[in-house]
Formats: sequence, C-alpha cells, structure tokens
Amino acid sequence: MSNKFRMRDNENVSMSDMAFSVSDRRNFYPSLAAIAAMLVAAALGYLWLPRADVPLPLVEGCRLDRQVCSAALPGGGRVEMALEPRPVPTSSPMRVVVAVEGAQPDGVVVDFQGVDMNMGLHRLPLIAVNGRHVGETTLPVCVTGRMVWQATVMLEMGRKNITVPFRFESGH
Repeated sequence: MSNKFRMRDNENVSMSDMAFSVSDRRNFYPSLAAIAAMLVAAALGYLWLPRADVPLPLVEGCRLDRQVCSAALPGGGRVEMALEPRPVPTSSPMRVVVAVEGAQPDGVVVDFQGVDMNMGLHRLPLIAVNGRHVGETTLPVCVTGRMVWQATVMLEMGRKNITVPFRFESGH
C-alpha cells in the first residue's frame, strides 16, 4: 500500500511536517473556485426566485368606513386596518393606518380599487412609524356620489406577499 506520508504507528505529525506536492496545490485552487461559484449561484438563485403570493379572503362583516377591521395572518399574527376620518370622505385627504401584530413586515402597501365601477388602481405605500404603518391619500371622485371600494393591504413578509382585502364606502 503506497502512502505519500509514510508514518510509523504512534508517530505524531504536525501540519507543518506535511508536504503537499505541486499537483495537489493545482487541484486545490480550481476546486475552491468551483465551490465559491456554486455559493454565488445559490445566493443569486435565491434572490431571483419569485415571491410566493398568499391571498387571503375578503374580510366579511367589517366595513372600514364604520370601524377598525382586522384579519388573522397565516402562521399567526393579525393585521389591523383603519381609515380616518369616518365616514370616509371623497375628494379630501384621509389617513390610512395599518398595524401588524405577531410579525414584522418588510414593507406595507395598500391598493384601492372601485368595486362596482372601475376607478383605476390607486396604490399607497405606507411608512413605518412607531410600530404602525401610515399614509395619507385622496380617493378619486365618483360621479354617483357614493362608491364601494376595496382596500387590499399587501404585506411583504420574507419571501411572501400576503394580501388582505377589506371593503368600505365613501361619499356619504
């Protein structure tokens, strides 16, 4: 049996006593480069993977123009949304407040869409302030005066986009 490092039984050899041949070093650096390239590819792959969309059902029995509404989040926690003032005005500013309990979102955005009439998509990114996410917006005016809206809270949570739709009426 051939052995590069000939040792007798019970002989202690330190790392400095071991010698590597030139061919061993030539194999080491390409292997190290290949491992580094695989790690970089894995990191880039993770960043480029699509986010998982997790749509929750419409929150029934709660209207934002009358009260604060909340919904349970998958995996625990709750999202709570409020609009101020109430009733919700048309063509004047309103404050949007979203609080998330039991989770820390990376970002919070609210999309407003007309339910019975297409008023376009109105997207409002919220700013984190004292544990809540807040913003201010003015909704487009509906010619009929009253309008039913859907406000969809979008939470970026790690690799997931969780959406929670709420309903309210404006123009009372």
